[in-house]
Amino acid sequence: MIQYDQFPRAIEIQTNSYCNSGCTICPYREVSGSLPSGVMSQSLFESIINQIHAHPETKIVPYFNNEPFLDRTIVKRLKLINNICPNNEIEISTNGQCLTKKIQNQLQGVNIHDLRVSIFGFRPITHKQVMPGLDWPVVKNNLDCLVKDKKLRANIDHLSIIMVAYPGLSEEDIGLAKKYCKDNFVSFKLWGFFDRGGNVKEYSNKFSKTEVVGCYQDRPLMRLHVLFDGRVVLCCMDWKQHFVMGDLNVQTIQEVWDSAQYQDIRKKIYSPNEEAPKLCQKCILAK
Repeated sequence: MIQYDQFPRAIEIQTNSYCNSGCTICPYREVSGSLPSGVMSQSLFESIINQIHAHPETKIVPYFNNEPFLDRTIVKRLKLINNICPNNEIEISTNGQCLTKKIQNQLQGVNIHDLRVSIFGFRPITHKQVMPGLDWPVVKNNLDCLVKDKKLRANIDHLSIIMVAYPGLSEEDIGLAKKYCKDNFVSFKLWGFFDRGGNVKEYSNKFSKTEVVGCYQDRPLMRLHVLFDGRVVLCCMDWKQHFVMGDLNVQTIQEVWDSAQYQDIRKKIYSPNEEAPKLCQKCILAK
């Protein structure tokens, strides 16, 4: 049997399925019209958080292939996490468009371990090219308010700006982002580009591997990924939802995590002489 964490080390929760950007380096604009969409019910969300309560070591990630601040109840949900799971770390990522001053005021007092702001271009022209649908002056104003709000930042352990080294990212944009972060005491992170297992049409890692024996991030062994409707999918690369591991409307987290279906796919990914899913064969994280 493949060894995996007794309970997920992190649980990513898609409280809504929407995004307002349509980034050229993301599959969202390609798949959004063909997949179920909606907002997670409060009862399902509370059920998930209540199950995590007994596992303070589990990181709670209330976003998953979406823009979390499009969920009008996201602040309420974050406060609920703080109340039910006060010892669990929260990680959340946003493109910044909806992180308005009003929302920032509502976030006062909410404990967030890791707040990440994804900005893939740091000039109006480059930001618009890679993150169409967003308004750079609005994003920049929201970011300026955030970095200057000492009271809000007191409850955020780590605030970072995320860039992705997609083909065409300029050194000028990287330099501007780094300077901004240095001037405002914000972490800067430059991540490698993933074409999400071949799901991004415009750019490609040009990666293919017939024999897969593991995952460099070990997501099948460590992380659970929950869609807005309660279905659990294999990982963040499974944008087309081909690998549904279970349904938290009718199963517990533990039941899904330990299920024969999950065990079978772990075996296919981690065992030699087994045929891993095509998604994994095209994923740059495949071992």
